[in-house]
Amino acid sequence: MNGAEFIVRMLIKNNIRTVFGYPGGTVLSLYDSLYRHRKELDHIRTSHEQGAAHAADGFARMSGKPGVCIATSGPGATNLITGIANAFMDSVPAVFITGNVEHSLIGTDSFQEVDIVGMTLGITKHSWAVRTPELLAEAMENAFSICMSGRRGPVLIDVAKDVLEGGCGLYDDALERFKISEIKDTPVPESGDVELVTKLIENASKPLIICGGGAKQAGAGPELLKLARTAGAPVCSTLMGIGTLPPDEPLNLGILGAMARKEAKQALCECDLIIAAGARLGNKVTDIAGLKASGKQLVQIDADRAEINKIVPADAYIASDAKTALKAILARLNGIPVKAPWFSSAKSVSDGQKAPEQTLKRGWLAPEAVFDSVKRAAGGGITVVTDVGLHQLYTARYFPIGPSDRFITSGGLGTMGFGLGASIGASTAMPGRTTILFTGDGSFMMNMNELATVASEKLPLIIIVMRNGALAMVREMQKAYCGRRYSQTKLDQKLNIPKLCSAFGLKGIRAKTPAELERAVKDAVNENRAAVIEVRTVLRGAENA
Repeated sequence: MNGAEFIVRMLIKNNIRTVFGYPGGTVLSLYDSLYRHRKELDHIRTSHEQGAAHAADGFARMSGKPGVCIATSGPGATNLITGIANAFMDSVPAVFITGNVEHSLIGTDSFQEVDIVGMTLGITKHSWAVRTPELLAEAMENAFSICMSGRRGPVLIDVAKDVLEGGCGLYDDALERFKISEIKDTPVPESGDVELVTKLIENASKPLIICGGGAKQAGAGPELLKLARTAGAPVCSTLMGIGTLPPDEPLNLGILGAMARKEAKQALCECDLIIAAGARLGNKVTDIAGLKASGKQLVQIDADRAEINKIVPADAYIASDAKTALKAILARLNGIPVKAPWFSSAKSVSDGQKAPEQTLKRGWLAPEAVFDSVKRAAGGGITVVTDVGLHQLYTARYFPIGPSDRFITSGGLGTMGFGLGASIGASTAMPGRTTILFTGDGSFMMNMNELATVASEKLPLIIIVMRNGALAMVREMQKAYCGRRYSQTKLDQKLNIPKLCSAFGLKGIRAKTPAELERAVKDAVNENRAAVIEVRTVLRGAENA
């Protein structure tokens, strides 16, 4: 058995049934093994390695299992870097496998040789530069448990071509003894830490919870809602935390950041204690340092100990996943009288989930009309994916993500072009579920080559291109900070999206009214087919939202 065959068999042993990637010279033997095991392992070839990386990311977010992506050496490997970084920033478990030149040639600048391990050291949980069969066995035995344990994230296995092609008897032994490793839980919360956090919550008169992606990933919604109701604390979400709480929950004040509702901003300003549950508290969320300087106390709950005290010192913390930590806090609070909510919002998130009405020229739709039409046609139990830009923030704030819906977006890295690849992965992970991508014309044009993958795989994706002829988010920044000097943010390409889609063998539609949009989405859902729907719309900055 050679190294390539060992990798494929280890993927199957780890219950991996779908991989994404793109073939090349150094991974010929790996693709030969994939061919032999094609009945056990489905491989989806995308149009570009970056698309494959984002697809593995979307697959992992949707399935809860590691995504797997394969690429050849040199440009194949470097094309993965953005996707690896995106998965790392958003704590997505994925295993990236790259080929490299023969180990005797490494360091000689041979054809398509790059040090991909060195390039990605800062954006992976662990990496292996595999130059011997022994190291390949170690990597394949540990990669999946590492990427899934604690704070999840991507790992990289870079394998020399001669190791992939060469045989070794230890592979049989490794396969025979291998058992799927139990995922290592995050540490049990220290009782002293839980006690200190509980006291701060008990003594606070105006606590506020910030729900992050860590709480969502841990499935901590029920515990977070119970704590909110027990402590009388309103809840704000980061972009990655959207969907953790029901949109009609009165204590749910929606997202923080540029598109925050005035109620969320007011609660953040008036609170005396911030409880950050699985939130990294980056600069896109809020000025946490300024809030601390104003006298507010901070509690941090995070599975990654390195994130605690990273921005500002916390007054108390629990180094554990959000679900485990919140359960421990609730156990300590058991029997304590439930506090009345200190902050009363006139509207729940779902009540206030209307985009600003605007006077639009003929054929252009207000964002409100776009979201209302799509939601009515698609119903519940859908997956909503976004690209990155102002359309992303509008979707996050105004599209009603219900309890049975899923929301996928690029948060930490903010990767334009993420959406189409991620949608492919999400749809592949749950083929019976309606997957809808909201994208802007700028993001769409970055990776529209993956329409070929949508067509070849017959994926029933519904892609809403919110076209406004501008890089809207950057344009808003130019308006605010550059004296309205709009440099290179006007998109005046004469792209005909319906004709483009037709060339790929897909249905392309230009919807000019809410009724046309609703009908197009409903037809795609009922017929279980792909549709790319272009709508002209106006997206403006947060001050107009």
